[in-house]
Amino acid sequence: MAPDNDLSVIHLPENIVLQILGYLSVKDRCIAGRVCKQWRRIVKDNSLWRHVNLLEYRLDLPKMWKVFRAHFSPCLLTFRIKGFAHSDSIKRKKPSLSDAMLKELSIRCPNLTLLELHDCNTDNLTFESLPTTLTSLLITYSTWQPRWLKGHHGHLTKLESLDLSKSVRVDNLDIEDIAKLTNLKELSLSGCYRIDGSNFELIAKNLVRLDKLNISYTGVDELAIHHISRHMKCLQELYISHCPNINDSSLTLVATGLSKLRIIDVTHCEEVTITGLETLSTRRQLKIITCVNDVTLSDFRQKLSK
Repeated sequence: MAPDNDLSVIHLPENIVLQILGYLSVKDRCIAGRVCKQWRRIVKDNSLWRHVNLLEYRLDLPKMWKVFRAHFSPCLLTFRIKGFAHSDSIKRKKPSLSDAMLKELSIRCPNLTLLELHDCNTDNLTFESLPTTLTSLLITYSTWQPRWLKGHHGHLTKLESLDLSKSVRVDNLDIEDIAKLTNLKELSLSGCYRIDGSNFELIAKNLVRLDKLNISYTGVDELAIHHISRHMKCLQELYISHCPNINDSSLTLVATGLSKLRIIDVTHCEEVTITGLETLSTRRQLKIITCVNDVTLSDFRQKLSK
């Protein structure tokens, strides 16, 4: 028999157990709920399910429904899930979400503000099934449904952040649809290699409230930078690394047009030289300038120190 002063974790006060469980992953938290009836009750506490991050796992639709029905409630604020789009598993073509689940998510979790779909296939989903409460939507390293946004830009009226980084099949036609999300403050198209500067004027003219733009690893060119510098006067962060068409003239446009810019990333823009970087250096509020390579960075720092 354990002594009365036993300090093992099973005898800790419930508020302490609740705090400990808050540090566990979703899987470990569910396992902890099997310890005893008391812990099972504590695990169901809504405060543990405000932020559900399932990016460590790949769950098919039946397993997702189990987690959903057991733990999701109006307290849910952020939800992140990983699918099978790039998996070698036989489940590669199996969805992790469905329209029915997304609609149920909207009803059961009316305070959800962030949804991340990582490595997912959106072909089985309709855009209008997404919860209207979202302020942040991340569809990263996923298979994008072509023209998924077309005609539905009024569905997510609260959306302020859109991240499509490394998602395949995002192209210049999708730019036309993204440009209609005029409330956006943050946009990432990093790694969307089908995008070039041809339609970027639409983004620049319509998304004038943007303060963060990431178009690294795309085909944007000097003309796109011209439109950005001319129209996006609120921009504070600009990421254009690994863009082969960015040159010194592009940086001159940035330096003269974006007065509020404080962060710029031009890593591995091979057409950028010391001359272009010196143009940027005239803007004292720029806190971060990531240069082309170590040699250029060293030379640039030496020149600035003179």
